[in-house]
Amino acid sequence: MKEDVSVEGMELISGGNIKNLPQCFNPAREKYVRKVDASRVYPFGRHIIDDIAKKAGAIVSVRGCVAYDTERINMFLDNCRLPAQ
Repeated sequence: MKEDVSVEGMELISGGNIKNLPQCFNPAREKYVRKVDASRVYPFGRHIIDDIAKKAGAIVSVRGCVAYDTERINMFLDNCRLPAQ
């Protein structure tokens, strides 16, 4: 089933061509994201997401290719949440 999806700013990210969108754009959908794409998926800079992945134990290295486990990163970020006031 194909649905018409409208996401604000998608045209800017894709440069007008939807095929140019990164493959791993939604951390809820992807189990692993490549290290180079992690800063596109999460709202952090490259060095901060590297530090978060290391602390969360989310680094997966296979033959020189580094990927991050998004489930572990998401759990780690949820545990860092401040209590509501």
